[in-house]
Amino acid sequence: ASKPPEMLLTHPLPDSRLSDARNRANQMPKHIVQSSQDYLMAKVRALGMYSSEGYGLNEELLGSLSKGNVREQAAAKYGRAILFYEAKKYDDARNIIQPMLAQDAKNVWLIDLMTDIDLGQKRAPQAIARLQAANAAQNNNPVLQLNLANAYVEGNQPAQASKILNRYTFAHPDDPNGWDLLAQASAAQGLRDEELSARAESLALTGRLDQAIGLLSNASSLQKLGSLKQARYDARIDQLRQLQQRFRQYQRS
Repeated sequence: ASKPPEMLLTHPLPDSRLSDARNRANQMPKHIVQSSQDYLMAKVRALGMYSSEGYGLNEELLGSLSKGNVREQAAAKYGRAILFYEAKKYDDARNIIQPMLAQDAKNVWLIDLMTDIDLGQKRAPQAIARLQAANAAQNNNPVLQLNLANAYVEGNQPAQASKILNRYTFAHPDDPNGWDLLAQASAAQGLRDEELSARAESLALTGRLDQAIGLLSNASSLQKLGSLKQARYDARIDQLRQLQQRFRQYQRS
């Protein structure tokens, strides 16, 4: 890495060429890339909901955004609504998001937060109605699908949630959120084997294959001997065991 490329050793550039290159570079117009609305929304959501204490969303950042362009101002409002939501001041959060949603009805970030607000205020029917309309309009957006399934679980309609989540986990098997919600929906219906299976898939995604196999074994034992469901669970156990074998070659002895 410390040795220059061979081309520069055999054909060194004179200082005049280097100076000319620098001058030409300095004369090039500077392009300022504006942050997208999705980036700004994701940034304030991550800071507002998932940051550790002392590193989260604060008034200094919100104040700076509120003085910026239209996208930044919208992100500032969204961020304030998140802070109200996190503080369980649901009415204050709703008062910010509702007018924004009226102007931008297809904005997934706003719909997602409004769903959280509705569920926080035990208004699952309103959340479900909004999400059903949004899903139909946006061709089953994955975020909206998960939100609708969650609203069904919170609204005591776990069977409806399972219908969505069975399709969702088939299309997005690497998303632990889908499996975790499916486990909740299955548990609410008393479907112990399906709950265990969903929990197993979530564990498998984090590499805890022994625990996943254990849960699938329990799920299999709950089924009638020789049934299709038992065969499906046993086949999945075989897949995870094969995966274990592949991983062992990378483990220290």
